[in-house]
Amino acid sequence: MVFFTPHRAVAAAADASLAASAADGGELDEVVVSAQRRSERLQDVPISVTAFSANELVAAGITGTPDLQVLTPGLVFGSQAGFAQPFIRGVGTVAAGPGIENPIAIYVDGVYYGASASGIMAFNNIQQIEVDKGPQGTLFGRNATGGLIQVTTKTPSDSFGGNISATYGNYATAGTDFYLTGGVTSNLDADLAVHFLHQGDGYGVNVLTGRAVGLTQDLAARNKWLLKTSDDTEVTLILDYGVTHFVPNYTAAPGTTALGAPATPLSSQDLIGIYQPFGNTHQGGASLHIDHDFDDFRFISITAYRRTILNVQSSAQLTPDPVFSISSASNLDNEQISQEFQVQSLPGNRINWTGGTYLYDDNAGSTPPSVTTGGLIAPLTYLDFYDHQKAYSVALYGQATTQVAASTNLTLGLRYTVDRRDFRGEETLGFPGGTSQVIPDAEKKIFDKPTWRLALDHHFSTDVMGYVSYNRGFKSGGFNDGLLPTTAFSPEVLDAYEVGEKATLLDRHLSLDATVFFYNYKNIQAFQYFLNGTAYVYNAGAARLYGLDFDAKWKFTENFSLTGGVEGLHTDYTSFPTAAISTPAPGGGTAYTIGSAQGNRLPFSPAATVSLTADYLIPLATLGELNLSTTYSYSSGFYGEPDNRLHQPAYHVVNAQVAWDSPNKIYTVKGWGRNLTNADYVSSIGSQPNGDFAVFEPPRTYGVTVSRNF
Repeated sequence: MVFFTPHRAVAAAADASLAASAADGGELDEVVVSAQRRSERLQDVPISVTAFSANELVAAGITGTPDLQVLTPGLVFGSQAGFAQPFIRGVGTVAAGPGIENPIAIYVDGVYYGASASGIMAFNNIQQIEVDKGPQGTLFGRNATGGLIQVTTKTPSDSFGGNISATYGNYATAGTDFYLTGGVTSNLDADLAVHFLHQGDGYGVNVLTGRAVGLTQDLAARNKWLLKTSDDTEVTLILDYGVTHFVPNYTAAPGTTALGAPATPLSSQDLIGIYQPFGNTHQGGASLHIDHDFDDFRFISITAYRRTILNVQSSAQLTPDPVFSISSASNLDNEQISQEFQVQSLPGNRINWTGGTYLYDDNAGSTPPSVTTGGLIAPLTYLDFYDHQKAYSVALYGQATTQVAASTNLTLGLRYTVDRRDFRGEETLGFPGGTSQVIPDAEKKIFDKPTWRLALDHHFSTDVMGYVSYNRGFKSGGFNDGLLPTTAFSPEVLDAYEVGEKATLLDRHLSLDATVFFYNYKNIQAFQYFLNGTAYVYNAGAARLYGLDFDAKWKFTENFSLTGGVEGLHTDYTSFPTAAISTPAPGGGTAYTIGSAQGNRLPFSPAATVSLTADYLIPLATLGELNLSTTYSYSSGFYGEPDNRLHQPAYHVVNAQVAWDSPNKIYTVKGWGRNLTNADYVSSIGSQPNGDFAVFEPPRTYGVTVSRNF
């Protein structure tokens, strides 16, 4: 989304609804979302949306963006070497590098995070998170082909308040979260949120060097200033900065052997190699939001600047043998400026309309990444890359909803985007004896596409709504880095057809939402890992994806509730004659041929995913209350690449929490555990000529958190 402070009339209605729910005690709380760029009841929005409040996230053990897959059927949130790689309903990418964006857009407080290295973040002062499934190309732009994740942080209050917490867990993990808000003057409010986490022991070890791997240290701060210049105008300034130090734990994929590696398999959390991996991510930015109500329409301006710097040495070497080892060190720098102007109708109009323009300028480069090859790429001893990619994007968009019959609404939307991509690069090939060869390259391309939305919804009653929709989304094209001369890849296009219903039943104690969807996916941006560990993006043929999403919330009593969801998903390539087909080579490593992947499943698209959360509150009279929460997540497993050779089997994840609140709600003590079954499952898996690699999610973790509100 591009998030804005909800219009005061809409916010008042939402507050009144929440108050009514709270007064009843047994009803479901009303959820207000911004999936259509305006604040609306979730049950009125003809889009498949999963929304979570801050309390729901905490109770389920969700501490950052990668954890969202535990609560969201159909979402696989992969990551490797500091890059976020989310997939929704089988749509996503594991390609990473300068200028490569993800088809699952991530927005935080209205700002699009274009760099995939900025998509991994810890949560602190969260107000709400939405996962909007399916293409959102009309209102959210060119890189929301598969959907988007919208993160909304808290709005400063004019009343003094806040909280502070301290956490300690296994693997010598200690951290603290701090939030403070209050009025500075009669019309100026501010807040400050700080998050810190230090992990002292690694999840695994480099068995060759004895040094720890699977380590993370986080420090993040966010500061908001809200100025109310009049009843009609609000100005919000948001500043943020974060730094993450990490040690990735690349290991050989289960059942595979790398060149020169020992035959005995390692633990899923260990690796072996002569190069010790490391990574650092620095990111920060500022945004200015202006929101003004004129007599007949509303005007919104969002100006934003962001910069993300990633320095990482990955250890996809997989072997202690220097002849077959690869050390890939990358230094990526991404700088973006965006400006959005938007106008929209005020509440109560016969036609609800939104229009605007979006301007985006992105500079991304490597400075330079270096690959030490050992003797594997004879006769080369090293490869250095320097490349700079610049993206200029301009988009005009509009969407309108009007009543066409009793209780029936028609929505029409259209967006036109023009992207210009400039590439400039230089590759240096190093040879024995100190000689080298330099290969320069420079390219330019313009990509332009229209995207649209058509939806019809009918309200059978105030609590039951059905809808049908057709949406088109596209992901922009670009250039490959890593091997020169560069090659361009074209935009991918996805047409999505949906039929859905949203119902609130049993006197508002039960909500049932279901969606049947069919995708026609063309010109897919596939990828292949080269010997040097970089991802080469090229266009595949086409695929079809279809399935069913089902979400439910049932509040049995005031103190007991269940929340859950199921997704069944079928995916297959209908045309892909140029797929990379990998085969384990005798003696270790991987051999490749070119062949057809027609009929194969798309990567990271599990056939079935399930999430179920149970919350139970036990009043303790004068001793406060006890909150028990358990979240269960299931995935049927997925393939890592189009040839469907590397496979993550089915797995189960269980998180749990026991929290005690003091009678006055000032103190809270929580005991928590994540991945209590100690399930082995990957966040990334892929093949390289020197061997197949896997990056595993964290093992079982547990600890205690103590917090105080003030």
